[in-house]
Order: sequence, then C-alpha cells, then structure tokens
Amino acid sequence: MTTTLAVYQLARPAAQANESNVYGYFGEQRNRGLELTAYGELQPGLRVIAGAAFVQGKLTQTQGGVNQGNTAPGVPSSTFNLGLDWDAPWVEGLSFNGRVVRTSSTYIDAANTQSLPGVTTFDVGARYRTKVAGKSVVLRANIDNLTDKKYWLASGSFATNAAGRTIMLSASVDF
Repeated sequence: MTTTLAVYQLARPAAQANESNVYGYFGEQRNRGLELTAYGELQPGLRVIAGAAFVQGKLTQTQGGVNQGNTAPGVPSSTFNLGLDWDAPWVEGLSFNGRVVRTSSTYIDAANTQSLPGVTTFDVGARYRTKVAGKSVVLRANIDNLTDKKYWLASGSFATNAAGRTIMLSASVDF
C-alpha cells in the first residue's frame, strides 16, 4: 500500500461581476486544501485506490468587499472516491473494476445564494489482456455514471449538465 498526503494553498484571480455589472477578474479566490490518497494491492489480484479531499475555497480581496470571505463558486468542500480492480480467477487476463465518487454540494454564485446539491456516481468496467499474433492486446469496456444520474457540474459561476450514462469501448495494441 502506498499513501500520500497533500496540504496546499492556491490563489488565483476570481471572476465576478462588479458594481457596474461588468464581468471580469475582480478579486482573488484562495483555496486551502488537504488531500489523502491510498492505493495498492490488498491481496493478490485485488487492488484498491481511495481518496478524500477537503477544500476551503474563499473569495478574498474582492472589489469593494462585496462577497468578501464567501465560499468560492464551483468549489466543493469535500470529495471522496473508492475504486477496486479485481482479477477474475477463472479467466486469465480478465479483470473487473468499479468506482464510487461522492462530491459535496457547491455554490454557483459569489453571493452564496444558489447552490447545487452533492452527488454520488458509480462507474464499472472490465479489462481483458491477451495476445493476438504475438502482440499484447488490451480490450476495455467501461460504463461511467452507471445509474444515469442526472446532475449539474459547476465550474466557477456557471453550471452545465453532467454526462449521463456513458459506455466506452477501447482496444490497445503494443507493436
């Protein structure tokens, strides 16, 4: 098992409307965070990756002090994820995986009057490693947002529909 811990502080310009209703970079957004990740093989053929992130996004140095100290839009206060990858014992090269991701609610405006609810999504997949004509081949099938959860994604002060259930097939060949 390997674990990592990150503690950080980032500052960047904050986009918002000023008193003249002009949208631009007025003020600063400061994000302070703590992230913990663990990954490794729990037992032969069973791998795990888990993570937790806690972020305090604040608006600082705002123009005229408007929204000073409010939570920065589009910054969830916490995110958790857990993923497992398991090698099927009955077929050499076949693996199954699954992941759950929980993201807390987030504001979508600098005044902190509008917010989006937290969301939990589930992903599943399978992978098959084999050889074809002496070349290593990996076939993958994944389903993101397995339950077809309808939700919004926030980025700063705007929101967009998240992707519904998405099925992806891929193949890679080493040659």
